[in-house]
Amino acid sequence: MKIGKHPYRAYTVCFAGLVLVLYGIFMLTGKSFIWQGDGLAQHYPILVKFYEWLHQGSLTGWDWSLGLGADKVTTFSYYVLGDPFAYLIWFFPKAHLEMGYNLLVLVRLYFSGLALMLFARQRHFKPGSQLFGTLAYTFTGFSLYVSIRHPFFLLPMILFPLLAYGIDHIYRGKSWLPLAGFTALALVGNFYFAYILAIGSLVYAVLRYLTVRKTVVVPFRPLLGRLFGAGVVGFLLAGVLFIPSVWGVLQSTRATGHFANGYLLYPFSYYLRLSNAVLTTGNPMSFWVNLGLTGLTFLSVVYTLRHFRQYRWLNIGVLLLIGGTLLPAVAAVMNGGTTPSQRWLLLGNLAFSLAVMTFVDHLTDLTHRDLVTLLWASLGLLGAVWVSNGFIYQNRPHDFVLYGLLLLTLLLILAARVAHWSRRQTLLGLLGLLSLNIVANGYGYFSPNAGGASQQLTPRGVATKFQQTYYDGAQKYVRRQPGFSRSVLSNQYYYSNEAKTNLGMNLGTHDIMSYFSIENGAVGDFSQAVGNSQFKMNKPINQADSRTTLSNLLGVRYLFARTNQRGKQALPYGYRVVKRRNGNVLTYRDQPVHSFGNNYGTILYQSKNALPLAYLQAKTLDSRQFARLDGTDKEQALTTGALVADKVSGLPVTQYRSANRQIKYTVKQDPTTVIDSLAKVKLYRRQGNQLDPELVTTTATSLRQKNQDRSVNLRSDRPRLKRLANQNRRALATNRQANRDGLAAMISDNQNQPVTYRLQTQQSQRTAKTELYLELSGINAQRLSMQDKYRGQAATNAYRNRAFTGIQRLNTLRRVLWNQNDGAYTVNVTSFQNFTGYSQLGQTNLSDYQPKHRVLLNLGYSKQPRKTIKVTFRGVKGLTFKSARLIAVPLGKAYTHRMQQLKHQKLRGLRVHNNRVTGTATAQQATVLTTSIPYSPGWHLTVDGQSVATQVVNVGFVGARLPAGTHTVKLTYRTPGLRVGLTLSVIGGLVIVGILLGPRRWRKNDE
Repeated sequence: MKIGKHPYRAYTVCFAGLVLVLYGIFMLTGKSFIWQGDGLAQHYPILVKFYEWLHQGSLTGWDWSLGLGADKVTTFSYYVLGDPFAYLIWFFPKAHLEMGYNLLVLVRLYFSGLALMLFARQRHFKPGSQLFGTLAYTFTGFSLYVSIRHPFFLLPMILFPLLAYGIDHIYRGKSWLPLAGFTALALVGNFYFAYILAIGSLVYAVLRYLTVRKTVVVPFRPLLGRLFGAGVVGFLLAGVLFIPSVWGVLQSTRATGHFANGYLLYPFSYYLRLSNAVLTTGNPMSFWVNLGLTGLTFLSVVYTLRHFRQYRWLNIGVLLLIGGTLLPAVAAVMNGGTTPSQRWLLLGNLAFSLAVMTFVDHLTDLTHRDLVTLLWASLGLLGAVWVSNGFIYQNRPHDFVLYGLLLLTLLLILAARVAHWSRRQTLLGLLGLLSLNIVANGYGYFSPNAGGASQQLTPRGVATKFQQTYYDGAQKYVRRQPGFSRSVLSNQYYYSNEAKTNLGMNLGTHDIMSYFSIENGAVGDFSQAVGNSQFKMNKPINQADSRTTLSNLLGVRYLFARTNQRGKQALPYGYRVVKRRNGNVLTYRDQPVHSFGNNYGTILYQSKNALPLAYLQAKTLDSRQFARLDGTDKEQALTTGALVADKVSGLPVTQYRSANRQIKYTVKQDPTTVIDSLAKVKLYRRQGNQLDPELVTTTATSLRQKNQDRSVNLRSDRPRLKRLANQNRRALATNRQANRDGLAAMISDNQNQPVTYRLQTQQSQRTAKTELYLELSGINAQRLSMQDKYRGQAATNAYRNRAFTGIQRLNTLRRVLWNQNDGAYTVNVTSFQNFTGYSQLGQTNLSDYQPKHRVLLNLGYSKQPRKTIKVTFRGVKGLTFKSARLIAVPLGKAYTHRMQQLKHQKLRGLRVHNNRVTGTATAQQATVLTTSIPYSPGWHLTVDGQSVATQVVNVGFVGARLPAGTHTVKLTYRTPGLRVGLTLSVIGGLVIVGILLGPRRWRKNDE
């Protein structure tokens, strides 16, 4: 086949062959393309919900299945609404959506190559060069990785070549309409990548103009006008999706992120990993640096850099990319002023493909100096990897395959030069090696023998089945119940403190859990105001920490629990197990799905105190007093009155009086696992270098070698062991003094093993019939420094009577340099029938990093006194607190009466539809309409047919003042910005039509 005559056909044949080999391995592994992380938690259930909306013919408005309820456009615009390929899912049968998910990944991948081929043909590279550049671009490490992690991340790989094509089209004196159309596609596709693509396109436009300015036939000002006009018209066309989605981002929980996560420079370990990230795939990523270049691509970039003047502006673009990878501030700017994620490096793939096409164009023109430069650059890369690893090659075996392919590619080029191969022979040889390199790159992610990514993919069919059996079928009971209600998973239902998936949104239970990149900022404000320890930017409510009042305020009527949790797991007060008419517990048998189930059946609990979606409050709270309350008092205060953003006339302001109890306690260290004496050293060695009774594996006495009664000699190293033990003893003594008035500090021993603490309550009977909380404030974490880790290993070797040799010291230094502590840690708290805790995500986390300075942990409700609370931590050297309070919230008849009174004040005849809530309000005095509808200006209220302004009530929800009497209340929803966006899109469409159908002079000016 002649590539020049059929370039797209040649690409299609190569693509099909590579995909068959690359993704054919999934037939052997039995895996789908759905990642067990965000793939199963977000992307697949979102596609299922999108499929439902498509067949309903409704893609805008409000949907109650999205957590507490959310706007369809602002929530899903990040994922599918602006992705034209996602709409193809409409053609798949509902039973085969998982297959559709997989096939759409390959379709996006294929179109990324088509886009590059279109761009390359306009640049007039040789046909063979176009094919090489297209294949190198299509199957770059970034694309291969996101195809099984975040499939919609392939969209910018399609759009960036198209935008560059549109820019070049204008520079050649042709129409600006293609650029306008591609700009519109970029803006509706995904606001996040639209931002990155805008910056990338601007840089490309400048660098490209500087390259071709002498040949551009259009004067500079008209040229600038066409570029600007294309951008404006593209913006107008995209308005219908772009305006609402941008509004949603600005009002979201992400609007308060930390610039670059606080980094001025990346951790040193990041820079050490860079050299090995250039060619390899499948290694743990650092800050999303995911290049995975082929050997040919690397050599091509070296070639263009060597000829710097000839390809000056391309090389400047490459240097900008390299410089940008070194500074967190650059990555943060490219991410909209938030995290220092290097996802923006996807833009570099266009530059790399240009380098490949340039290099292949000049394969037969390579000089001796070119070849020498390529050789030294390859050896230099291998040398940099060797140095970064600490002067050893401590790489995975798969890495050496990729480095071998680099050397083979170089060897083939040298052989072609020496043997005087024809261009055709050289290209055929290079095509074979490039294909092999691409397959090897892909297997770094896809093969279980090469990388860990494959192990994190779901088996085929599991996502579909798990979506159906998530509650073991218990959702059927909830859906049959009359009226509107919400539900939640019990703590530890899936053996975790937090729910981590959106699977519940497709089962009709109105699960309050939501996990989306864009979440309503008002919901986040409420969650943080009441001190919900489970708050994260993309999971603002989660499971409401299983808190009684918080759950009731949100209208959580049903709770799903494992069958073995009954009587063993502390549950929110007032939730009673659902029984059949014969008095037996309603139980749904376990429906196991590989390793994704919990191996137990499901039972339901129901609360009679869950508030309706809308009710009336006759009093308002003092906002100044409310601001001073802690989280436990804030949620109790919201049951006595409504907190309003603006003053409401005619309603009394109530002063909240707390009934909560502060529980005194003493702190007891558990020194069991701390070596603080020579006697402990002996015991440690006799028990197999272990002091934790649950982990000891040695036997008391037997004829075997490792017995607990064997002789242990400390004479040879007694002074050092005594010094180390004394360090621990002094640290424990100092720590006891620090905790004499309450938990103020948690420490680790000199092996970096955290110490366990027990809080012994005084007057423990005061904790009976209460929901108990541990409030930690002024939290400060002491990270494990490299010195801490080194000394910890030295101490451990001494306790184990092992030499700390020079090579062991060197390997320890290598390990601590490559694994620097980023401040991530967890705190676990165990109390009677309850296990909870919180996690502080590390500074390297690129999704939800927020430093925690105050945490309120729910230890659960119990009728029994709580005498001991066990507190442990791991991940850092130590923690300090300004205060650590135990707070008991009494829950009984008075609480139930208060909640029932609020329920009695509900709207009568309440009807809840996706975009409409109606009911009748009756009161003898003015009241505040109080709801648990997340606040959005898209909600519009009419009372008896007259428009009434809404306001924020209870920090994050829709409310309004209602006059005394009986009134018909109607809330309707329209996506904010949708009408404005639609108007802009119509204007943009009219501009395009006017140009296409207008006078010939207009079309001539366009060209």
